Amino acid sequence: MDIEEKILKLIKSKKNGILQNELWKTAKIDSSKCSRIVAKLEKDGFISREHDTSKASKTYLIRSVEKKEEKVKNYKLLLIEDIFSPCTGCSLECVPEQCIQLSEWVYRL
Repeated sequence: MDIEEKILKLIKSKKNGILQNELWKTAKIDSSKCSRIVAKLEKDGFISREHDTSKASKTYLIRSVEKKEEKVKNYKLLLIEDIFSPCTGCSLECVPEQCIQLSEWVYRL
């Protein structure tokens, strides 16, 4: 496990986050190296940082950010052959049972 993974795992283990000045001490690395790792993790979207002065010293509260996995969009349910459902992008307020375009599209099924 590399140091970045170790730091991220440590941050994730703290439900309410961890102060950056406690993080480098807990991880047993120097503060400047910790700052570089934290900056990279923040840039990559794994953590968030916010100013914290609760203990009279300037530091950051670091929290893990849950990344949402991008879902693969499956449009197959909207297609018959290469024709999209007429309801896709339709702005008419119609009754589906009485829509001629939709009926024709369903007929092609």
